[in-house]
Amino acid sequence: MSDSAQHLELVQSILGFVRQNFSPAKFAVLSDLPGSPNKPPRIHGFVPDVFAEDAPRTAVVIGEAKTIADLETAHSRLQIQAFLRFLAVQENATLVLAVPWPAAVAARQFAETCLAALEVNHVRVVICDGQQARAAVSPTE
Repeated sequence: MSDSAQHLELVQSILGFVRQNFSPAKFAVLSDLPGSPNKPPRIHGFVPDVFAEDAPRTAVVIGEAKTIADLETAHSRLQIQAFLRFLAVQENATLVLAVPWPAAVAARQFAETCLAALEVNHVRVVICDGQQARAAVSPTE
């Protein structure tokens, strides 16, 4: 994805969510922002915008920023499904999807469709829309 101003702002919202909800002393946080010295790992062929984990690994957070135009592309669906497959085998997993606020409902539906397609029911999905973070799907376990 290009480094548009909107995309960079969405990635910053993911980083803010991680800082507010996970202990910075325990979590290593990697981002794909320009100038970041440590980039997130490639996961099933895709590099997320944000990757955070504690050590020893008990929790993992993957963050992905999507503009309205990118949200429902085939590439985005494959990317989010790849991240969910990775998160599905983690003990405590969160996917943070950051979108512009007009796309929050579509992002929630998109995330639910991806989860259902993979039959994943224990990954927490959070939608960050620039105004607040909303749980799209809560773990059922």
